Amino acid sequence: MSNTSKMDTSAVFEMFETINNKLNKQANVSVEPTPIDLSAINVITERFGNIIEEVRKPTIVEHQHLHIIDIRSNWFFFSWIALAVIVLGLFWGIANQRQTISQYKDNDLKYRYIKMQGEANEENIYHIEQHFRYNDSIKIIRKQVEKYEELVKEQAERLERVRRNSEEAEKLRKNVELLKTK
Repeated sequence: MSNTSKMDTSAVFEMFETINNKLNKQANVSVEPTPIDLSAINVITERFGNIIEEVRKPTIVEHQHLHIIDIRSNWFFFSWIALAVIVLGLFWGIANQRQTISQYKDNDLKYRYIKMQGEANEENIYHIEQHFRYNDSIKIIRKQVEKYEELVKEQAERLERVRRNSEEAEKLRKNVELLKTK
């Protein structure tokens, strides 16, 4: 027979039982676990908690600016003088332009009023100048001129319509005559 013949199963079973018993004995022997020192972890956790609280707090940052202007320096004094002169010059220029524009508006209205009247003589011009001394009179004259110009515009539109209609009628008459001759 060969070496691979059947083994005695009771011997194998006995061997497993021995191993099992030894393992059970080692498991039954109670080894007391050594206590783990968690104090370092607790300290770190507390520190992290404090840091998180401080980060969540709103921070107030105050800035203080200190500007010193020394009037004794020449450049500062002369730059302020130059700036004041420029500003005053601009104010004068703007006031002058406003006055000129106002004069142009008045002259335009006077021209339109004279055109509405149909003639310009000394007496009409004198009366217009007298009226332009009062703001209420200017408003009344402006309304009269605007109303007159509106009526003239309407009349021109009517005349243009009449002209177009007469041209159309003339074309139609010519077409009728051509049709009659054919």
